[in-house]
Amino acid sequence: MSAWAWGALGSVALVSAACGTTAGATHAIVPAHRAPSLPSATARVMASRSTAAGAATRIFRREITGSAGAFVAAIGNLQTAVTSGDTAGARTDEVAAQSLYDRFRLVESGNTINASTLDERRADVVPGATFAGLHAVERDLWSSGDAAADLPGLAAQATVAEYLLSKTALDPEAIGTDAVDELSWVASVAIPGREEQYSHLDAIDIVATVGAAHDAFVALEPLAEVVAPTLTASTADQFAALDREVTALGPPAQVPDSSISGAVRLALSQRVDATAAGLAQVEARLAPFGTAGRSSS
Repeated sequence: MSAWAWGALGSVALVSAACGTTAGATHAIVPAHRAPSLPSATARVMASRSTAAGAATRIFRREITGSAGAFVAAIGNLQTAVTSGDTAGARTDEVAAQSLYDRFRLVESGNTINASTLDERRADVVPGATFAGLHAVERDLWSSGDAAADLPGLAAQATVAEYLLSKTALDPEAIGTDAVDELSWVASVAIPGREEQYSHLDAIDIVATVGAAHDAFVALEPLAEVVAPTLTASTADQFAALDREVTALGPPAQVPDSSISGAVRLALSQRVDATAAGLAQVEARLAPFGTAGRSSS
């Protein structure tokens, strides 16, 4: 072998030794550091939806527990007014309590025993049971009866309701279902004037319950806009139109049932039904965020 060849082989050996390899071996070149890959667009969308779903649950829960706490306070004010003989003040406090109850009516109705002691109508009392709750006090204040005797039981059950509702955490689909049911209740009970049988002020139920349904939709809106933007926008428009019609009724405590014409009731019912239909479609699109899919509670 020539001196040149021996020199070339020596150079290869030196290079191989410096690289920690032997001549003739094949090795992949691996970078010493690799930057972490960014999440895919799908992963980012899913993370955004999960955040919005969790936020909806928290917002709705805060609204329910806040209304329950205010309801307990309103019952306390009602007791004070009754004890002092302030009938006008007691009526105002009873209306306020009824409006607050409407904010969590549909959630509370899942507990039939407690619901019956809070807001049961006279016609719904089973044989042998005692007529109690808000409507019994309503009867006492607008017709005849002993509000002082009926209030302690209502106050006790209001505290129970506040405690039970503090544990409520509905997923987005369930929140949507609750809001649709609230609007259905308005159309079937409040607008026809079937709830306040003694004060005949069903406008308080219309205003409060429509407001509760709208607030539930607002809690869902960030998530719904991601899932179904066009449908969500149209439902928001329906709620805006419904709010205008409800506001046009006037201050609810000053609107007796007799002042609401048949034409107004019909138009309001149609608007409520249209809004409920749109909201039901939004709710259906939230199925992946319910008990059939992924719960966000």
